[in-house]
Amino acid sequence: GEGRTMLPTTASKGRGAARSAPPLFGPYLRRIVKWQQMDIEYTFWQMVHLCTSPKVVYQHTKYHKQTKNQWARDDPAFIVILILFLVFATSAYCAAFGESAPHAALTIISVVFVHFLFAGLVLATLCWVSYQFLSEGGT
Repeated sequence: GEGRTMLPTTASKGRGAARSAPPLFGPYLRRIVKWQQMDIEYTFWQMVHLCTSPKVVYQHTKYHKQTKNQWARDDPAFIVILILFLVFATSAYCAAFGESAPHAALTIISVVFVHFLFAGLVLATLCWVSYQFLSEGGT
């Protein structure tokens, strides 16, 4: 009939509903293993200028926000290189204090996964939740 449309509906029930949701970090995590797609040069430029002149990095990030309407980079190169620096620094620390190889490996895993990734995820989540709470309370 004329009342029917051929467009799909958004309401779905059952197991298919969970699969239709977009993955939270899917495209970002897929880019981690593709070194050719990472902008390494820009990442090092950002890291150097964050230490020497952060205002320049802010201006570039603000321009990125105005052109692409997002603050965050969709390139995981910054995190990958930062993790490599952490691994290098932790390895040097373990070598300087004469740690055994198994203990050094455990220390590296602890620094990367617990202190950097997990603590960063918890802190970012707490900041996001507090922002949501404060922004809803103010309106």
